[in-house]
Amino acid sequence: MKVMEDYHEILYDTNPRGVALGNFDGIHKGHQTLLKLLVHKSREKNILPTVYTFQNHPGTVLAGYNKPVYPYRITPIPLKKRIMEKFGIELLFLDTFTKNLMTLSPSEFAKTILVDTLKTKLVVVGDDFRFGYQASGDVALLKKLGKALGFEVIIAPPVYENNLRISSSHIRSFIEQGDMESANKLLGRPFMMLNQVEKGFGRGKKMGYPTANLVLEHNQLVPAEGVYATRVNIDGRTYMGATSVGKNPTFGSEDVTIETYIIDSNLMLYEREIELYFYKKIRDQITFENTNDLKIQIYEDVQSIKTYLQSKKIMIV
Repeated sequence: MKVMEDYHEILYDTNPRGVALGNFDGIHKGHQTLLKLLVHKSREKNILPTVYTFQNHPGTVLAGYNKPVYPYRITPIPLKKRIMEKFGIELLFLDTFTKNLMTLSPSEFAKTILVDTLKTKLVVVGDDFRFGYQASGDVALLKKLGKALGFEVIIAPPVYENNLRISSSHIRSFIEQGDMESANKLLGRPFMMLNQVEKGFGRGKKMGYPTANLVLEHNQLVPAEGVYATRVNIDGRTYMGATSVGKNPTFGSEDVTIETYIIDSNLMLYEREIELYFYKKIRDQITFENTNDLKIQIYEDVQSIKTYLQSKKIMIV
């Protein structure tokens, strides 16, 4: 998959394209249906399956206009690239949402971005897609503009799970509550974090449970505080993990950290990037009277997590 961020680069590429439009945070089951439809129809038409989305969330610009606060990302850009490629996307165009882009009318967006820049012959969007200044354009207008400007518009149907319409906001809410099993059903895979490991305080190592401490990105979504059953993928090998999300109340820390003990392994991971997959919250954070009580609880957590994960199918990106 080719990734572009520069208008000059894409203007020199004259291939006709099928284009999916949206933010695609999470790339959940609904997004996956849309992407599969895009790839299928693009191949039928012998055009390039392309995704047009933004490097920065529109909320970073709209915040100055009393719009909703920018939400935490379910899927940071590096992970988004990986999943898009897996679904057969051949070009990912990461535009920057700016005040100038924000003020384009729906017809200006269709002509300037879709036709002149992307050479669009096919557009695939969800039924609730909005575009143009103040989100004034809807799918009905997009179809009218498509007829006038020479591109077909296909509306991907919404996807439901147990009568709940799948959306990034629902997934974000489940993750923030620590309900990873519900979030994962909507995602169609375990919630994943792709982060570098930094050197911690070494407290876990002193108790016999050395942990990998993640360096968090700005505005990266983090599950609710607690202890989780996780899997860790490193260099193509997958390990069971016991992951703590929280402020280390026993040691009086106020900074939220994510620490993972890789079960049955002595890997040294400092300054390496790991994939961390969340499966289930095992318990809430607890403040212990002493480190010995904490050590006993960690042992019990590890045994519970091993039992749980050994019964679960491995699903990784």
